[in-house]
Amino acid sequence: MQIVMFGAGKVADVVYHHIAQAGVHEVVAFTADSQHIPQGATFHGKPVVAFEEVERRYPADSYGMIVAIGYHDLNAVRRAKYEAAKGKGYRLVSYVSPRAGTGDWLRMGDNCIILDNATIEPGVVLGNNVVVWSNVLVGHHTTIEDHSWIAGQAVFGGSTRLGEGSFVGLGAIVGHEVELGPQTLLGAGALVTKCAEPKSVFIAKNTDLFRLDSEKFLKISKLR
Repeated sequence: MQIVMFGAGKVADVVYHHIAQAGVHEVVAFTADSQHIPQGATFHGKPVVAFEEVERRYPADSYGMIVAIGYHDLNAVRRAKYEAAKGKGYRLVSYVSPRAGTGDWLRMGDNCIILDNATIEPGVVLGNNVVVWSNVLVGHHTTIEDHSWIAGQAVFGGSTRLGEGSFVGLGAIVGHEVELGPQTLLGAGALVTKCAEPKSVFIAKNTDLFRLDSEKFLKISKLR
């Protein structure tokens, strides 16, 4: 299917390369808000069209769209663009990497992105506009609600629920049968084993900075 991709930044760059390599859709153009587009801008050799007039050049009855931007404002920006694209009449397509661990049990909404080596077990339900980055494990019978973002290496135990508009950072772990309310934020490496209310925040402690710089540390290590 020929599609227009909303976004011309780093997330769009990653998603474009995945789609182009898999050959599941043909990205014919990119789009973004007009204030973010220099005159005559291109991305990967394709035109970048102002979103305000994208349907004139790429009408919704002939092209699909995928929104490939980040989790700014706890996914609120991506949600707004998703809703605006649907308001223009576009069919929002999803991308599932052929190297992801899924099967015929996969249930998901539109505008979902699932990258390499993500594992989606049976019984999982993904809502609309959900991003699952590389090497994520979503355990069986888990529900990920609309407009959520799951960063690489995150792990969900079975029968968990992640509320709408949530963000899960790199390597975070959510335990078995844990339910997290909407707009929850899990920082990188967080471990959550109990249910939490909406807008909860979990931040793991950073590793302490060692008292020596790397050069001095290596010298001492060699002496030992």
